[in-house]
Amino acid sequence: MRLMRRQAAAVAAAAAVAATAVAVALPSPQPAAADGEKTLAWTAVHRTGSPPEHPRAGDTWAVYADLQGPSGEPAGDGSSVCTVVLTRYEGVVAQCRYVLRGTDGTLVLESMENRFGRGPYHTDAAVVGGTGTYAGAKGQVQLTIENQRTLYQLRLK
Repeated sequence: MRLMRRQAAAVAAAAAVAATAVAVALPSPQPAAADGEKTLAWTAVHRTGSPPEHPRAGDTWAVYADLQGPSGEPAGDGSSVCTVVLTRYEGVVAQCRYVLRGTDGTLVLESMENRFGRGPYHTDAAVVGGTGTYAGAKGQVQLTIENQRTLYQLRLK
């Protein structure tokens, strides 16, 4: 009886150590969202549009893109419209609106972006609303704007 208790205790201790090792070794796919928050990762692959070659204040450009989910699966489509509000020797400052039309609703984003140099450009945008699943959405988005794609890391409240 005493031997069985020792064996059971040893097995339980080994299981606890193994479970802890597995929990520590497994990476988390995304940072945990706070209660009531939702995170999304989308990539927009640009199909049309590009900024003007020599932009001036007031110039506007539009981009249309296919949205992809984190594994490259189709997730909808999107567009952006940007207006140059300031030109400087190193680039432009643009005010931009993004509309992302996912499979279960639409999100609208607004930003003010420094597009200095050749890019990629990194900026934050505000989620100003949405429809469907995203009705009333608020939050923040980190954008990385590259040559023919834009990466969106969305944190919705």
